[in-house]
Amino acid sequence: MFFRILKKLAANGKKPEINHGLALATLFIQLANTDNDYSSEEHELIITILENRYKIERKEAKKIIEEAKYLERDMSDTMQITREIKNTIPYEERSGVVRDLWQIIMADNKRSNEENNFMRLVIKLLGITDKLSAQIRREVVNSSLAKNKPEETRGE
Repeated sequence: MFFRILKKLAANGKKPEINHGLALATLFIQLANTDNDYSSEEHELIITILENRYKIERKEAKKIIEEAKYLERDMSDTMQITREIKNTIPYEERSGVVRDLWQIIMADNKRSNEENNFMRLVIKLLGITDKLSAQIRREVVNSSLAKNKPEETRGE
């Protein structure tokens, strides 16, 4: 199905690259939409993640996001997306994907039940253990909390 949608994109004059960057961006967009509140903070973080992960310019990251939004609208099959990611991203690097996902959740400083449920599904589909995901989540949440403390309480 993933490739059928990519062909549909190409038929509409768009030429997405078939790569894990697009699959990953689609997963990020899917996550950001799970709570029906795709915030500007989440959007900016997804841009930054793509820029850093793939060493690309902001313009290219935005292009990938637009293609991913199109895919996400036509495709609700998380299993298909994660299968593409599993086929292209080695297991050793998938903990970084999980970290990115938790960072997107925490971009707006709140976690919804929908986001938590989505993560439970995705980590299983990516072959990541609950224990590793929980460890990564704690690190991201603690980092997020530390960044958002008022200046006078930091370091106390």
